[in-house]
Amino acid sequence: MFYKFFILPMLQRINPEVSHFIAEIILQIPFFRNFNPIYYIKKPINLSIKILGLEFDSPIGLAAGFDKNCKNLYSLLSLGFGFIAGGTITFSKRNGNPKPRLFHIKKSRALINSMGFPGEGLEKISNRLKNYNSKSENVFLSVSGTVEKEIIDCIKTLKNHCKAFEINISSPNTEGLKNFHNKEKLTNLILEAKTITTKPIFIKLPPWDKDNKERDDYLSIAYTSIKAGAQGLIVANSKPYPFDKLAVGKGGLSGEPLKNDTIRMVSEVRNKIGSKPIIIACGGISDEIDVWNCIAAGANLCQAYTALIFNGPSFAYNINKKLSALMVNKNLESLEKVRGQAMIKKMY
Repeated sequence: MFYKFFILPMLQRINPEVSHFIAEIILQIPFFRNFNPIYYIKKPINLSIKILGLEFDSPIGLAAGFDKNCKNLYSLLSLGFGFIAGGTITFSKRNGNPKPRLFHIKKSRALINSMGFPGEGLEKISNRLKNYNSKSENVFLSVSGTVEKEIIDCIKTLKNHCKAFEINISSPNTEGLKNFHNKEKLTNLILEAKTITTKPIFIKLPPWDKDNKERDDYLSIAYTSIKAGAQGLIVANSKPYPFDKLAVGKGGLSGEPLKNDTIRMVSEVRNKIGSKPIIIACGGISDEIDVWNCIAAGANLCQAYTALIFNGPSFAYNINKKLSALMVNKNLESLEKVRGQAMIKKMY
């Protein structure tokens, strides 16, 4: 409540990148994790799930983009997330697109960004990651690049610092990623990645509208990814969105406006790839009902980012508490039982 009515309005009055920088500074306070009370609250046992040999104590994770340079992984995990994706990491240092490149849309609880993968680059981030214990923490790393060698070099260098990799071939703010929408190039990329790591590989898909002319092409990317050996898919990235306040005139929309599309896309991808591959739902997830509906539609796990901005540090904790209670109310003892259940409508 304090965050919603006092902290969030204050942060929304200043430049979004400045407010994000302030949040990062707070998360870097020494022993933040130790002084965070959420860290000591045991997650409900009915939220535990084992996927690809990995143990998750919550199905809600933090999506890539919040901690681009992997400075705050431990602190963010202490907020109640079951896993977290650091990055996106690129081989070379990048400044990203020109500013302004990030806007909060308060009315629709959304973000529009044209960041373009700003980051410190592989060498600096990999040195930082040596301080993390990837064996005990559910850290995923998002990597990307416009040529195969850049991505493969990232995976080769980072393979001992995470539990899984996300390969981002779909950011609407970065030119050249559509190279990997080609079936042959995508297949070769995944096959090469699998020769250098045994860690699970997830491909992050672009989003599509219900009647989008590229719908079949994107579902084909999903099928090609699994056929080539990827263990799972992230459905999906932010939605391309024209916005003249951005310096480049267009960006990616994230947040609550994407929620219904995410549920639909999860269902379509599940029908395309079958029951075994892993799907991580991403886009517009803001509460326990969104998580329930995504899992019911066919997802195994979920990710959020924008909702953390608008709901504050108790975001994941509240989802865990309320989702567990919802499952008890429905007489479901495990997350696997949620798959195939009826959707729940929100009562506003």
